Amino acid sequence: MPELRVLGLFDHHGVRRHQHRLPADQQVSGPYCVHLLMDEGIDLMPVRPAEGRVHRKVRDVIEHRSGVRVDLAVRGATSASRSDVVLALLEGMAVLPSMLKQRGLPPYANRPLAAVSCWWAEEIVSGTDADRLRIAHALAGIDRVFVFSRNQVEIFASIGAGDKIVPVLFGVDPDWYCPDPAVSRRFQVLSVGIDRGRDFDTLLDAARLLPDALFHIVTSSGRIDPADIPANVTVAGMVSMAEHRDNLRAADLVVVPTHDLAYPTGQSVLLEAMACGRCVAVTATEAMRDYIDDGVTNLAIPLHDARGTAQVIGAILADDPRRERIAAAARTAAVERFSFQRTWHEIALALDAMARRAPRSGTYTTY
Repeated sequence: MPELRVLGLFDHHGVRRHQHRLPADQQVSGPYCVHLLMDEGIDLMPVRPAEGRVHRKVRDVIEHRSGVRVDLAVRGATSASRSDVVLALLEGMAVLPSMLKQRGLPPYANRPLAAVSCWWAEEIVSGTDADRLRIAHALAGIDRVFVFSRNQVEIFASIGAGDKIVPVLFGVDPDWYCPDPAVSRRFQVLSVGIDRGRDFDTLLDAARLLPDALFHIVTSSGRIDPADIPANVTVAGMVSMAEHRDNLRAADLVVVPTHDLAYPTGQSVLLEAMACGRCVAVTATEAMRDYIDDGVTNLAIPLHDARGTAQVIGAILADDPRRERIAAAARTAAVERFSFQRTWHEIALALDAMARRAPRSGTYTTY
């Protein structure tokens, strides 16, 4: 059977097609490690990013004025005509192919179209009627939408697209994020993140209830008002990926405090810390349900509850053996259940099923 040919529409900095891939030590990771599709017997055909100052300027002007990501889809049209499936990562990359498909315009008209979505569910829940209508119009030409939490199926169903949603578990690279016994412990409680879903206010209030515990928060400049920082909390700016990994390895406890959003905000840091063999406490929300096994592979903290959060943190800091048991189980779960290899294996199976069901000629009809 020939390789499944997938046109990849995503921002990247050097992902190359199978036959042009660099040696392993020179390969570049795509967003969410999408390049791992090539390890699943898929001929992934990415579109090279805009190159040259003039090209980038023209692209930016057109996309800003139209509000639609057009560059990759237009330049990927030739590859689309040779593909079995089109995969857009993330939502914005799917809009133009969907519009063209709905209008019956080749080559996108007769190709199955899949998208990976992170934020549409939150826009459906908290956005305006115009937002929901815009998303529904985009979804009309998309055949499958991959999301990272099961709660989103019902949310998309509210605008008539529940049957298109395929939940898959988000992943981590457990070869990069891994334990290192040589890294000495420098933090009692570490919290990292810039996502708008981070609830640092609750964490700061919890820190006030634990004056003997030391907290270290890494976030973007200006995210936290210096006047609100308790004496036992230090705040630092964002660091490189390698420094971030070493920070995780150096923490007794990693805490991921979040608001309740429709998508699993905070799952990246949760899984990265778990893969580094660290004990992690994360806010228990519906979107995070797939990632939490309270007391086994991580700890659940209550939503917007500083006292409850302080109780969880204080108890685990005082129980070294339990914290180490959870940390060891976290590493195992990251390798066995939450690797990006597994994420893209599941998506590869779904893409193959889409290609098998697609007509070989004529206009492709959504199913």
